[in-house]
Amino acid sequence: MPLMRRVAAAGAAIAAARRYARQNPEKVNRYADQAAAFVDGKTGGRYRKHIDSAMRQVRKQTSVPGRTTPFPEPQYYGPQSATRYPSQRTDRP
Repeated sequence: MPLMRRVAAAGAAIAAARRYARQNPEKVNRYADQAAAFVDGKTGGRYRKHIDSAMRQVRKQTSVPGRTTPFPEPQYYGPQSATRYPSQRTDRP
């Protein structure tokens, strides 16, 4: 596949992901929390700063228009948050 065709396909995939994130911010944040907990558990907390930074960016990009503050930052990552179901989480509105 020629390079330009790959770049165009990647651009289309990114555009589709952004559209989905704008339409479903709660789902995106929930899945990002689960992914962060998984990665943090697998790495033993070595990359917690990087994970927190990525989560701040996800929340910043998916904040709902009209809200004065973006989604709150979670208290922790790791096994404690991974075992709780999203409906039982207390750190989310």
